[in-house]
Amino acid sequence: MERDMVPGSSDGQLDVASAELGFAALLERWERAVDELGCAVPAAQVRALLIVDRAGSLNLARLAQALGASASATSRLCDRMEAAGLLTRERAAASRREIVLLVTGTGRRLAGWVRARRRAVLDHVLQSMSSDGSAALARGLQELASGSE
Repeated sequence: MERDMVPGSSDGQLDVASAELGFAALLERWERAVDELGCAVPAAQVRALLIVDRAGSLNLARLAQALGASASATSRLCDRMEAAGLLTRERAAASRREIVLLVTGTGRRLAGWVRARRRAVLDHVLQSMSSDGSAALARGLQELASGSE
């Protein structure tokens, strides 16, 4: 089986299949860390919560776009999150017709808890790697984050 190779490593090629395996392993550890603590909030709600929390406030259309979901599905998701006390809907100051989503104190605490668990997992992964490998991964993740904005 031929491997997908792209420019990027010291020999000029990056093995995409190996990178995907490593990325999948990191994601599985990340998700498991939150699951093991018995978080009763479904993953879709946690994802939406983290997006709104990072933004400070967001309208429904922007959240739907960030989630890659329809406005109606996102609205139903927000209904459940509002009922759980994770976010509220308020009229925007700039446009009284626009509704913005705001994270509640409970939602902010949950978002902080999830981020802390994820950071702990990432720290553990980085500590278990060679110094060159962990530095390269950290640099790559920083580039990925700055390129996604």
